Amino acid sequence: SQVSPRVGLPCRTPDGLTPLVHAEDPAISVMTDFSEVTPVTIEPGLSIDLALRKMKEAGVRLLLVTDRVDNIEGTITSYDIQGDWPLRLVQEQGIAHADIRVHMLMTPLDQVMAMDMLTVLGARVGHIISTLRDNESRYCLVIETDRDNGNQTIRGLFSIANISKLMGYDVMDAEFAAH
Repeated sequence: SQVSPRVGLPCRTPDGLTPLVHAEDPAISVMTDFSEVTPVTIEPGLSIDLALRKMKEAGVRLLLVTDRVDNIEGTITSYDIQGDWPLRLVQEQGIAHADIRVHMLMTPLDQVMAMDMLTVLGARVGHIISTLRDNESRYCLVIETDRDNGNQTIRGLFSIANISKLMGYDVMDAEFAAH
């Protein structure tokens, strides 16, 4: 049966596009917390094709690269794998694409952008977005330091893609300042 719409009816939007968080919200609300979500990892000697397949299956764009005892050595992203680096290795070094390994493209841990958990606890979502934008980075690890012994662990991760999804728009867009 036909329906006559009334002027002023609200429009329903898909859940994925409904803003869930705002720039003033606590930063921790957009952090992937590894105490709640197990990070997806890969060993450095495995192929980048396997790494990309693992990302797609898990629905992530970053893997933590681990050694045989699960210590973190670095990160690899879908952008690393699908960008210029693999093509350069093939062209400049004559390496077959199938022979490119994670360690050849990964970012070593000491070169990965990171933030202290105590800083995160005092920050807002807008601070994280600004920091990622200023550093031209899509990701930032969150490091937690044990107060008793000083040992550090990777507590979580900020991802521009995840923040954009939670806010309902691309926060890397130049018009972000308007939101």
